[in-house]
Amino acid sequence: MLSPYWSIQIHLSRLSSWHETHNDKPKLDFIAPLQRRRLSPLARINLQLAHDIHPEQTALRCVFASRHGEIAQTTQMLQALANDELLSPARFSHSVHNAIQGLWSIQAQQTAECSAISAGIDTLAMGVLEAATLLADQADPAVLLMCTDEAVPAIFQPDASESTIPFALAMLIDSQAANLKLSAIPQNHALTADPTHLDFLQWWHSHAPQLITAGARCNWLWTRL
Repeated sequence: MLSPYWSIQIHLSRLSSWHETHNDKPKLDFIAPLQRRRLSPLARINLQLAHDIHPEQTALRCVFASRHGEIAQTTQMLQALANDELLSPARFSHSVHNAIQGLWSIQAQQTAECSAISAGIDTLAMGVLEAATLLADQADPAVLLMCTDEAVPAIFQPDASESTIPFALAMLIDSQAANLKLSAIPQNHALTADPTHLDFLQWWHSHAPQLITAGARCNWLWTRL
């Protein structure tokens, strides 16, 4: 095995996921109907998953990691601009990259720090790194990591390498004894670039000791501890 450039260790306490082909549409029974109607499909998925993985609603920090965020809404706004149409202020306010975090913090009454990550094919790894640095700085409270993307609109195909199926992965990461190591390693062979979060989910539920996923300038080695 190649020597890593660097490694971090975390404790993955809980893991949950949502996949359009395997899960029902988010019900969001814990949110008032009027508020539910205003949520985008991506926001619905994330709020449901965050509630499922942490129903206690004790204090949490949050990292939202997404390659493109609300790309469907963003595409609609770009098309409106191309047609010389006015933009919807509500649509714009819900399309910024940290909008879902804001909705989650309000709904769950969370006041701890949050950050939003977008790092191309390195998004999941950078989300884990961000969570690890938050815990290294302060051991409590735990960190909720949401790694999610919706289907890339057809207008961007075939240039986009991402999946055409919406998917969300939620991790609850805390400061207990580490059970997962992430290492940056040299790119010694080509790997499928997408979707890392699906590869990770399948690996975590398997008995395999390690997983290698693709990155932009290095590959990522995931190791059970």
